[in-house]
Amino acid sequence: MEFNWGDSIWELMLTKRPSDTHFSQSSTSGGKSPLARDDDNTLNTHAVLFDGTKTVLAIAGTCFALGVVAAPHVKSGLIRLKSKVRRRAEETTDTETPVPLTVVAEVEPEQPDPPRLRAV
Repeated sequence: MEFNWGDSIWELMLTKRPSDTHFSQSSTSGGKSPLARDDDNTLNTHAVLFDGTKTVLAIAGTCFALGVVAAPHVKSGLIRLKSKVRRRAEETTDTETPVPLTVVAEVEPEQPDPPRLRAV
C-alpha cells in the first residue's frame, strides 16, 4: 500500500529484525530508522522490510474466514442463551406468584385442671 502525500511517499511495511535489537531513533519526530541496534546502542544490522499490504490482506482474509466459520456457532450460542434467559424469567415469574394466606384463629393454651381438695 503506497500513496503520495505532499512531497513524500508513504508505504505500509512489515519489518524483521533480531529479537535482541531495537530500531534507531529517526531524526523525524516519532519516527524510527531501519537500523537495528543492541542494548549498548551499537549498530547491529539493518532491518529487513517486507510489503505490508500483503500481510494486512492476509490477516484481514483470515479474520473474515474465521468470522464466516464461527458465525453459525456464535448465532446458535446466542439463541441458546436467549432461550435459557427466557426460561429463567418464566421460572422466576412462577415462583413469585403470591400464595393466598390462611388466617388461623388463635387458641389459648390448655390450662391444667386445678388441684382437687380431698375431704378428710
